[in-house]
Amino acid sequence: MKNPEGTELLGEVELTDPGEVAGIVERAVAARRDWSERPVAERAALLDQAADLLEPEQESLGRLLALESGKPIGQAEFEVGGGIHFLRGNAIEGRRLTGRMLPTEGNFGTEWDLAYTRREPLGVVAAILPFNFPVELFIEKCAAALVGGNTVVVKPPLEDPLVVDRFRAALIEAGVPAEVIGAVHGDADVGAALAEAPGIDAISLTGSTAAGIAVARATAHTLRFLHLELGGNNACLVLDDADIDLVAAEILRGRVLMNGQACSASKRVIVHRSLHDELASRMIEAVDAQKVGAAVEADTTIGPLIHEGAATKVAAQVANARAQGAEVAAGTGESEGAYFAPTLLAGVPHTADVAIDDEIFGPVFNLIPVDSEAQALEVANSSSFGLMSSIFSADPQRALIVAERLESGGVVINGTDNYRPPVIPFGGVKLSGRGREGLGYTLEEMTREKPIVFRRFRERS
Repeated sequence: MKNPEGTELLGEVELTDPGEVAGIVERAVAARRDWSERPVAERAALLDQAADLLEPEQESLGRLLALESGKPIGQAEFEVGGGIHFLRGNAIEGRRLTGRMLPTEGNFGTEWDLAYTRREPLGVVAAILPFNFPVELFIEKCAAALVGGNTVVVKPPLEDPLVVDRFRAALIEAGVPAEVIGAVHGDADVGAALAEAPGIDAISLTGSTAAGIAVARATAHTLRFLHLELGGNNACLVLDDADIDLVAAEILRGRVLMNGQACSASKRVIVHRSLHDELASRMIEAVDAQKVGAAVEADTTIGPLIHEGAATKVAAQVANARAQGAEVAAGTGESEGAYFAPTLLAGVPHTADVAIDDEIFGPVFNLIPVDSEAQALEVANSSSFGLMSSIFSADPQRALIVAERLESGGVVINGTDNYRPPVIPFGGVKLSGRGREGLGYTLEEMTREKPIVFRRFRERS
């Protein structure tokens, strides 16, 4: 594996032949019963032990993640630290996973019955990871699935698998059997073989909407459980009473994360026309202040995109937006190898592709002027995506009314919509996916509730 610039060999992984995938899944199927019958306390303890093993390596793994992904070093170190924290957090959530007592006593005909539910694993989970937050999402999916009693076959991103592989190895060193947390490496053909393999009970995928649709189509005949976090062309609504200083700071913070390659970044800034020029002026200053450079340099704010092809695609999208009426107000809109310097598109027509469904995976700010709150909502909801959104307004009641009308998985008021602390349920609507992720929420998705009933258990003698 090389860095995004293609200049440094970082490590190697053994690619999996698509024909070998079924055998790896078979071993996960065979290991399923023993793993699911272990006490949850034992499964949780292994997550804690893996976290203990990884703690001393946090700094070196952060550097490796920066090198292999292009993520600026501070963000990479934060993600690795977060992954260790999420291991422990999932151990805690697993220990308190419980069912419910059911109120059968209150119904005629069942008043003498005793009924309760328990949470049981789904079975064998295929976890397919993206390149942008590989460690976070490995733990998000796999730790929750494991502590819930599932076995897992994970497909790390082909672009940056090395730190993910180290986290998986730590789980095995801690005592999780290798068959319980299997792995495959490869491109889309390997992912397809994994999703379609006999024995897979559930698929948890974070990736493009096209990938999610392909998996849904390929597995429709099996009705496998699908847990999908897909694309997002998030809308940020700047109403006419918004605090422009706050807007500029929050848009910048949310958009440059992972060099603009985040599903939940503020990609469509829908701003009242009366504030457009002032916001554009602030964003020009913010864009010009960014430091583009190698990911491991401490002062870098924007590193390389995941590879040269990704940067070339962003440049083409900017050119298309320009042809449709947008103005390049800051930056060049051009790529250089794997690098794409931040660019501001101002005066973007609300009919332009980037104002609807053309999701730019790179550090591009799109300012879309509108004439009213109603038009802002119309433009925001015109997209086929609905991951997260945000609203800036000095009037909390007004903002809340708008929030309730937005078609998205979540809304942030007076802050960036690139907001994903582990304690909230994160996920989208429409073509942005199905299901929710977060501490406890993923665990619920990775288990099912099963009722068990004792008939006439309390019947009088």
